[in-house]
Formats: sequence, structure tokens, C-alpha cells
Amino acid sequence: MLGDLENQLAQLIKESPLGRRLKTVDSLPDVPDKDVLNRWGVDAPAAYVVAMDGTLSDLMATPRFVVVMVARNAKGHLEARHGSKSTIGLYEMVEAGVAYLHGGITDGGSWQVTSYQFQQDNALRDKGLYVSLLAVQCNCDTPEPEQQNLGDFLEFHADFDLDPLTQDEHQRWLNQNHDAPAPDLQSSINPQEER
Repeated sequence: MLGDLENQLAQLIKESPLGRRLKTVDSLPDVPDKDVLNRWGVDAPAAYVVAMDGTLSDLMATPRFVVVMVARNAKGHLEARHGSKSTIGLYEMVEAGVAYLHGGITDGGSWQVTSYQFQQDNALRDKGLYVSLLAVQCNCDTPEPEQQNLGDFLEFHADFDLDPLTQDEHQRWLNQNHDAPAPDLQSSINPQEER
């Protein structure tokens, strides 16, 4: 459900007049670090979708998402916020996001914009990025057990190291090299055989 709704929300943005003015519409790539901020600068103007905590009541689910809107303009901060003839500004993105997402309908449900928030992070401003978060929620039916495609749980496998790791061993594991030396203990469990 959540993956489908995230894709539907991104598609709703792409197909709107707002989406046609953006360079990028995608899922949120990562927690904002230096590399992500560099990518955002290249991809701007952009909108990124990410799922947040939702609520459930009776047969209704209310998944919540955030649409991260990123603007940048080489002419300066006013153009980044207000826009220019050639590039959409952050204020225009927020207003269009509210206009096209609030009341939007997808296969998964109906969408409402509940709030927006402008980010005041120095790391963003240092990169010339202007960012706003649009809080969006969807009202839909709760997931049904028969709709879940989980498949059977066939086998559980785990590798254990029992002795305390030396600094070299610890660094090897942090680097995701779990090959050598072999783990101290291995366990494989087939739940169907445990019954």
C-alpha cells in the first residue's frame, strides 16, 4: 500500500502543470547530507516524496507523506523564492502543490494537503537551495490480509561471531566484509519443519 501510494503521489505531481515545470520528481533519495544537497542543487527545481507516520481507525487508513520541494536560481535568493521567467520559484511550487494535490484523486485514495513549512537550514542556504515541506495525507481503506503478497517464510539464516571483535575485525565488519574468517556459528531454520 505505502509503496503504491508513494508512486501514485509522485505520478500525480508529474502529471500536473507543476510537474511539467520541475526538472525532477522522485522519491526522497536520502537524509540530507552534503552529497544529497549537491544532488538537490543539480536536480532543482525538484519535488521529492517520502512516507511519514500515518494513522488507522476502524476501516480507514490515513497514510501521511511529505513532498520536499527544492528551488534554486543562479540569479539570487529573490528569484529562487519568487521565480523568474525561465525557472519556477519556491513560493510558486508551494502554491501549485497545494492547488494540484489538495483534492487530488489516485487509485489508492483521495489526497489532502494539511500544511507546509519553509526550511531555514544554513546548510541549504549555503548551497543556494530554498526548500519547503508540504505535508500531504491520503484517506484510503486499511490493507486487507488477502491483498498482501508476502509469500511463505521459507528459511531464516544467521551468522554469529561469539568472541569480542578486535579492532581490525570490527573495522572489517563495519566495511561490510563478512566473508573471512568464517563466522563462529551459523544457524539455518526452516519454519515449516519446526511445526
